[in-house]
Amino acid sequence: MTDPTSCVTAGCYCQRCDLLVDLPGFHVTDVERDPDGRLLVTVESAPTVMGCPVCGVVAHGHGRTVAEFVDAPSFGHPVRLRWRKRRWLCPEPMCAVDSFVEQDPAVALPGRLLTIRAIRWATGQLRGEQASIEGLSRQLGTTWRTLWRAIRPVLEAAAEDEARFDGVSSLGVDEHIWHHVSPLKRGPKELTGMVDLTRHPHPRTGKVVVKARLLDLVPGRSGTVYKSWRACQVDCVSGGGSGG
Repeated sequence: MTDPTSCVTAGCYCQRCDLLVDLPGFHVTDVERDPDGRLLVTVESAPTVMGCPVCGVVAHGHGRTVAEFVDAPSFGHPVRLRWRKRRWLCPEPMCAVDSFVEQDPAVALPGRLLTIRAIRWATGQLRGEQASIEGLSRQLGTTWRTLWRAIRPVLEAAAEDEARFDGVSSLGVDEHIWHHVSPLKRGPKELTGMVDLTRHPHPRTGKVVVKARLLDLVPGRSGTVYKSWRACQVDCVSGGGSGG
């Protein structure tokens, strides 16, 4: 590199840009900002030999197709990840596959509009920072429905994972009026949240702190709701059924 301030030279990738985006195996080829203020980051994988996923015969390159995903916010701006996916043709005439497109489940799952990173960021904000779907959708620059469709399966899977109760020694209860419209449109109005208030040492200072963590939400606001939830967890631990 003749100019130490230059980021990219012809035919090469920039390691500093790649490190900033942090998608192993991918390289940044362009970054721009659209009129709405979103950062548009274009990435691609390095050239490699690719075998057909069905027959294993070495495939022939057949251009690219661009797929755009909602990524986690960066530097206070919504981000769109533009993945220049490689397309290949299988040369084996007996193979059932004609052509196929590059996939990487670490970046995004087929048919999803959000990257894996965006989904993890959003669920982390919900669980650890008491954020709302509406607020997160604004930060991502997408719609409430698009965000909810992406994170709902993740939250449902987490709700079925009983390991989330491991290590809980102090439990709090937080009652909410969730909305003020018809329950037929938006579900129950009154909810009770079960919150983990277990004390943990801070990783840097060692000082004992409490970082509230939502464990569960159940319809209703009464002592009976809490007692029923506790009984359900005890029954689940003893093998009597599945907790909710």
